[in-house]
Amino acid sequence: MELRASLIAAALAALSVNAGCGDDSGSTPDAGPGVDSGGVDAGTADAGPMLPPLQKGDVHPGSEPEEAFLIDPATAVPADFSCMGTRTEPAEGASISFTLTVEDFQEGNPVPEVCVEFYPDNVVATGDTCEGMTTDASGNVTVMDAADSWYAYRVFPKDGPTAATTVVGSVQYNEPAPAMEGGSATGNSVSGATIELIPVVLGFNRAAGTAVIAGQVQDCVDDPVYGAHVRIYDASGNLIPEGTGNREPHYRYFDGEDFPSSEQPYSHVDGLYAIANLPVPSAGTAFFMELWGRTTADAQLELLGCEQGTLYADTVTILNIGPMRSDGPTCPSAM
Repeated sequence: MELRASLIAAALAALSVNAGCGDDSGSTPDAGPGVDSGGVDAGTADAGPMLPPLQKGDVHPGSEPEEAFLIDPATAVPADFSCMGTRTEPAEGASISFTLTVEDFQEGNPVPEVCVEFYPDNVVATGDTCEGMTTDASGNVTVMDAADSWYAYRVFPKDGPTAATTVVGSVQYNEPAPAMEGGSATGNSVSGATIELIPVVLGFNRAAGTAVIAGQVQDCVDDPVYGAHVRIYDASGNLIPEGTGNREPHYRYFDGEDFPSSEQPYSHVDGLYAIANLPVPSAGTAFFMELWGRTTADAQLELLGCEQGTLYADTVTILNIGPMRSDGPTCPSAM
């Protein structure tokens, strides 16, 4: 997916300039990429635009840039939100079997002998024990689902001799099944090296035991959306705000040039976002993701979309978010 290519390009660029990111604590050099597993922050991360602590339903009055609206500056074509509130999960077709190939998120190589659970109902089960299938030497498993419907999958951790060969786990939602019998699709596996690299590229170190969510903001025709904001809420509807220390949550958007930016306060032309260091009290912790923005330049800021998922420690959850679905979850801000 585009997110994978963009993060890899960003990682290579970042590592060619700076050996590591971490606490912005004065003249002491950075220790390089790594995990903040405990202790007290020596300073604050370069967190960029801050998300202030908010009450449920608060839409950040006065904190959103006036120029943030859903217009792609490269083409001046408005994003298509005509389906908002009427869109539904894709209708299911006939039952089919297809090949799901699990590939490394950073390298794109097939990942053999890793346990995968497939969820044709697009609902990921809680717990940390895999009862699914093991990929073959080519990274493949054969799965069954309804044609054209959404599914989810989870790749479980697997120890390896190096960080690059260690699988830390990944979850992905709202993936479309092929239209016909015998088709194919790809899934992402995240290595120990990649999960450390992603937060470093985003400008801070990773906290052990936390989760990463990444994906793209999309409109009704799946085009990327410029000028939108994502917000993560816990299962009780409490906003998880931007933090200041390295081990606290951080929201990032890309700059339109395939690079995450600490200065970009909303989605750019690529629609890409990433959020790291999200707390995971227990395996399968539920979260809500809300999408906020303006449908035209002079419109009011409003809730545009909502999706729900689960978090697992030391795992990357991949979730694209688009316009509100009539069969979607009830958003915290709408409760």
